[in-house]
Amino acid sequence: MRPKRIVTELDPFFHPKSLALVGATGKQGKVGRLFMDRFLETRFQTLYPVNPGAGEILGVKAYASLKEIPGPVDVALVVTPPNAVVETIKECVAKGVKGIIINSAGFGEGGGFGKEIEKEMVRIAREGGARIIGPNCIGIYCPSAKLPFPMGAAQESGSVGVISQSGSLADHLTLLATKTGVKFSKAISCGNECDLNATDFLEYLGEDPQTEIIVSYLEGIKDGRKFHQLIKEISKSKPLIIWKGGMSEAGARAAASHTGALAGSPSVWEGVLNSAGVVRVKSFEEILDTLYVFYFQPLPRGRKVAIITATGGPAVGTTDACLEMGMEVPNLSKETKEKLRKIIPAAGTSVQNPIDLTLGAAVDADVYAEVIRTVAGDDDIDLLMIIGSGGKQFREITSGAARTLTKPIVVSIIMPPETVLEDSKVFLGKGIPVYPDPRRAAKALSKLARYANFRRDHNHGEALFREGPWRS
Repeated sequence: MRPKRIVTELDPFFHPKSLALVGATGKQGKVGRLFMDRFLETRFQTLYPVNPGAGEILGVKAYASLKEIPGPVDVALVVTPPNAVVETIKECVAKGVKGIIINSAGFGEGGGFGKEIEKEMVRIAREGGARIIGPNCIGIYCPSAKLPFPMGAAQESGSVGVISQSGSLADHLTLLATKTGVKFSKAISCGNECDLNATDFLEYLGEDPQTEIIVSYLEGIKDGRKFHQLIKEISKSKPLIIWKGGMSEAGARAAASHTGALAGSPSVWEGVLNSAGVVRVKSFEEILDTLYVFYFQPLPRGRKVAIITATGGPAVGTTDACLEMGMEVPNLSKETKEKLRKIIPAAGTSVQNPIDLTLGAAVDADVYAEVIRTVAGDDDIDLLMIIGSGGKQFREITSGAARTLTKPIVVSIIMPPETVLEDSKVFLGKGIPVYPDPRRAAKALSKLARYANFRRDHNHGEALFREGPWRS
């Protein structure tokens, strides 16, 4: 990797001192208005709206062109109609702008002629010493620099980096995840990648000290060899959660029409991602499920899971799911079983693994907390999964006990969606991932355990396992 080059070249995009919004407007229903609203909300310090027909937009002085802006411009965000983009890039070069983000669509994703225009855009920018993100993208979300995405995700800075070839996916992911306590360092919407591409941003985030976890949605890669080298290296120190789109013939066609990406051979992608220790996901739901457990929980020392439940049936199915996903559901130690017998009543319960609290939990919800602490103290247990029916008493007692642990723990609530949503707010607010289905919880835990095993195997068994969550 070439950290000095990539950081020097891309840092101006993420930490601009000034930004020109070319195509800004005060008219509702326009992209230029949407971005104006977001920049005003984040209070970005030096914003230059550019619109030849407006002297002021939403109380901010506007300029007819880039050349009329009195000070230097670090980044230009272009939201003009596509037929005005090439001329705008020429103006950016004349102004000395080094970073150009093109939101406008209608280029390479349409094929032939659009790709030729993209090449011309890159030629003009490169000759002027500028780089381009896009077109057909939503740009950059960087809370520390007050750079927003259109939907307005929270502006608290954190440790998760995002690279996405789908702008709407990146926008929805950052919005939903920030509502549940996840904080992001940077997120990039790559779009058509006429110039800078996902591999460039992967290299950057791999070197970025603020980024500890990287999430990516990819449809295709332009430099496969470099990409493979990067993911093998980065995975040794940072989890890479990747959803690869276009793995079917129909999906590949959709990718080509979406961003113009060449999806590549599914079998090659399978081999590349698996060998590099990438944490693979296959849906938006799975991205969130996986991100929660990686963000909020420490890495486990092994793959032995204890299942604690008040409902016997789901425990059996969850055991099957855990074994199917490569985890172990071991017997508890003799000492742990003896302690459990003193905590929970004998009738209708089990101190085997899964631990069934049926009557004990019904009589006294505090039993959950005592059992959690006892099982977590078993040296043969690496991870814990709690299955319950939710409710105020359950979530308060369970979350209180779980927060004291140094081993990964997740919760599954088997109740109607509205109940799960209420419980989710409490558990996630305390850093505990919660799932509406035990199988989803098991899958998330299995990914955490598998990645921990990769880290151990590829770092010569060094002590790599944090005693607390990833987040600071």
